[in-house]
This record gives sequence, C-alpha cells and structure tokens, in this order.
Amino acid sequence: MSGVLAAVLTVLSLPFLAARVVGGRPPNPGPKLAALAPVGTVPALAGTAVAALSSWWLTVILAVPALILVAWQLPPVRPARRARGPGPGPDGKAMPLRMLTVNVMGGAADAEAIAATVAALGVDILAVQELTRGLVLRLALTSLADLLPESLLEPREGSGGTGLWARWPLTPLPPVDGLIAAAPRARIDPPGGPAVTVTVVHPVAPVADREHRWRQELGLIQSALAGTGGPQLAAGDFNASRDHRAFRALLRSGFVDCADAARQRPWPGFTWPADRRFPPLMRLDHVLASRRGVVVHEARIVRVPGTDHHGVLAVLEFAPPADMSHG
Repeated sequence: MSGVLAAVLTVLSLPFLAARVVGGRPPNPGPKLAALAPVGTVPALAGTAVAALSSWWLTVILAVPALILVAWQLPPVRPARRARGPGPGPDGKAMPLRMLTVNVMGGAADAEAIAATVAALGVDILAVQELTRGLVLRLALTSLADLLPESLLEPREGSGGTGLWARWPLTPLPPVDGLIAAAPRARIDPPGGPAVTVTVVHPVAPVADREHRWRQELGLIQSALAGTGGPQLAAGDFNASRDHRAFRALLRSGFVDCADAARQRPWPGFTWPADRRFPPLMRLDHVLASRRGVVVHEARIVRVPGTDHHGVLAVLEFAPPADMSHG
C-alpha cells in the first residue's frame, strides 16, 4: 500500500518536472507549472520518503525526479571574486548602491510604509511597479521626496504604471519599446562610481491567454539590456523565475540575479504571493546587475504592507571603468 501511495505522490510532481524541463514554454499551463516547480518538490520528496518504507528499488527510482526538482531549486554557485569592501564615501570613493524594487499591487501599498522602508534601509534607487496616480499623490505626502528627490514617473491605472526614484539626478533614456506596462530607463551618476543605466520592467503575467505575449516581452527586455553598454541595473516584477527558460536566457546575456550572486543572500528568496496564510511560492521580483565588474554584497526580501509582493533590496557596487577594463 505504501508503494502505491509513493507512486501517486511522485506522479503528482511530474507535471511540474515536465514543465520545468521545457522551460515553461507556452501554451498554458506550461509557464504556470514551471513557476510552481518549487511546489513540485514537496510531493516528489514525500513519495521518496514513503517508498523508503516499502522497497529500496522503488525508493531509488522515485528519488530521481525528486533529486532533479531539488537540484533546480538550490542556490546557484556564486562566481569566485576578489573580495573588496565598500568605499567609505566621504573620501571620494564610491559607496555601494542600494536598490529596492516593489510591486505595489495596483497602487494599494502603504505609502508611509514605503517611505519608512526607504529611510530605514538607506535606499538610493527605488523601482515601483503597478504605480497609480493615487499612490503618487500619497507618496508626495510622505518624506520620500526628501530621501529620493529625483524621479521618473509614468503612473497608470491598473497594473501598467511604473516609477523610478533616485538619490541622484536621472538622465531619461528611451524606454524599453513594445511592452504593455511602462518600462522607463535612466542613467544615474553616483558620486565616485561609474554611470549606471537603470531599467524598470513589468512584463505581462502568463495568464489569460497572454503566455505568448509574456515570452515576447521577456525577449524584448533581453534585447534592450543586451544592446546597452556599461554598468546596468534592471529591476521589477519579471513575472518569471529561474524555472523559466526565457528568464535564464536573459541572465546568460550578461546579467546576474542579485539574490543569487550576493555574499549575503536569501534562500529561496520567494516574493509572491506575500499576502496569503501560506508562505510565498516563487521568486518573481528581481534586481539584475550587469555581470562585468559587479560585486553584490547583500540581497534581502523586504515586507511592504498592502501589497501581494515582497520587495527585493540589493546592495552592490560596480568597479570603476579602469578596473572593469582589466576584468
């Protein structure tokens, strides 16, 4: 009887495994099942444990899908880098950049909490998705403008609005073209450090027959980032994780996910859904950095009241251009 139960549990995990093997390729439910690959590890491991009570050979067979699913969820090995500490700032050296991204659930997030989080974490750059005019007005009544006086905002009703705030002047650049949601881009010039191109994105979710559009938008983001030189940061709700081939392709084009590359990093670092009685099931929110010359000191998950996403904070620094030329 335990053998039958073990087999049933493993069979329940196989759709997640198959979707992850093909990279969450459309049509649905492929992208959704791949995103839920972390959930698929639960019945797979349970099936292996139950099989161990009845048969060693069944245990070996059922352990194969379980181990594959677990291996996919392990944190990637960080590249070996020469350790260097952050510059102290007042002596003219670059301080590490502190970037926070958060999806505010159609403008429903608590504006005072956002400003308080920015202050408490010493955020230099804030990226907001699903920004509405109402939230912009509420944020204007907080201390956010004192903390991050520069902004590039495109609020919209619903989920298409996006905003970017920074401690230093922003030079607007052409946005990522072809996305349904606003995707602003700007260059910042942090004191003592190289200029950095910042992009905020929110591709559509692969739901409601938009899975092909979702894959297309991830491709447009990859093309825009890959076609830009110099240090870059790309942040937002990507509606994708490492369990999707399109997101892994984006990383392979020259970027690291700060939650994977940081010396201090969360695991598994899931960000959605953050407003349920059960823990988040997947990591959809990311801060990406161009791979060359970057050191990511820390990444963490940040709770923001009023939204169904956890925010993501990344603390990182880019090597000066002279150092990057020798990297």
